[in-house]
Amino acid sequence: MKTRFTIALFSLFCMVMLVACGDNSSPNTVQQQLQEMLTTNYAAYKTANKLPEGAGALVYIESPEGRSVATAGFPTPVNETFHFRIASNTKTFTAAAIMLLDQQGRLRIDDYVTAMIPGKSIPYLPASPGYQIPYKSSITIKQLLAHRAGVYDITNDPVPASSNALYAGHYYTDYIIKTLGEPDHQFTFDELVGVNALNQLSYWAPEGGYHYSNTGYSLLAVIIERITGQSYGQFIADTFFTPIGLSSTSAPWSANERTLPQPFMRGFSNEGSGYRETTEDNMSANVAEGNIISTAADLARWIRTLLSGSGPVNKNQVTRMITIPPGNEEKQYGLGVSRYSDIGYGHTGAHLGYMSLSAYNPQDNLTVVVLLPFLDFTNIDTQGSFLLNLGKEARKIAGYSKPW
Repeated sequence: MKTRFTIALFSLFCMVMLVACGDNSSPNTVQQQLQEMLTTNYAAYKTANKLPEGAGALVYIESPEGRSVATAGFPTPVNETFHFRIASNTKTFTAAAIMLLDQQGRLRIDDYVTAMIPGKSIPYLPASPGYQIPYKSSITIKQLLAHRAGVYDITNDPVPASSNALYAGHYYTDYIIKTLGEPDHQFTFDELVGVNALNQLSYWAPEGGYHYSNTGYSLLAVIIERITGQSYGQFIADTFFTPIGLSSTSAPWSANERTLPQPFMRGFSNEGSGYRETTEDNMSANVAEGNIISTAADLARWIRTLLSGSGPVNKNQVTRMITIPPGNEEKQYGLGVSRYSDIGYGHTGAHLGYMSLSAYNPQDNLTVVVLLPFLDFTNIDTQGSFLLNLGKEARKIAGYSKPW
């Protein structure tokens, strides 16, 4: 389960400020040019990086002028309605849930996680020993959103060898699944956070710097569940999936929910010994930070609805989400949303078998989704650059100037 090395790296590709645009391209011209661009770029990338047969690429754009989709490399036809794992694009849902609860007065993002939930007699995070992570009383909800809380990321970093635990020196989820031979292990928030608490793992005190943390988003999910009384998945479905019409989007949480709904894109991964198919997976360790399954069409609808302020989260809250906190200027990461040079606001995601980008520019209403149903752990930076370059080229073809 090598989710490590992945999403945290994408924030290295971000940059600055919005400008507007004009569009002089007809939909037919856009479709043709988009297909030609993707066919050419994918063929070159496949040759240079020895991609397996069966892998491919998809680019989907929506603008006020219409929609276009291009695909390349797939052995059979696919389109924007095929399912895939959106990985850390999931964080936009989690962040949106937190911002909505703040909007409703059910939490305050500047509160410490040890504070009492408004209207309840319980704190945001449990006071039990399993949640006594380092610097807990100094961590705010906003810092968790912005990856500035210093929370150790046990899915992307190994437990230090100096720790007094059987899994010391290992990635915790790999240890459970591979070393102990438990591929169907049901991971829980309590278990994942408990590793940090037991071993007192942290990068630094809150505001000591930016460090991407999946485990920080696990903590946000716990907060959502304690406030709403619902499971994370049920709250996200009731609040976002159903009202927005994301009928092809789901949030699996059970270790046994390993497959994707039909139709789906097969995923391939290279972990150092060549590519193998990795479509099926146990996602229970990734709930709220990387577990959601969607389609390009649904993901485009989601990121546009969220960042346009036309959904449950209002425009004032969206402005807070896209504002880069002090200290995050280099990474260009806001509150669950990144700023991508020449593309827009959104997020990237990477998990076994899949790498993707969703981005939206509120000033010109252009949405871009890029999907690469393969993941090369030996060359993550190159693949990440390729992903973002496809997004930039798609925006140009649609007739829009770069946003910043």
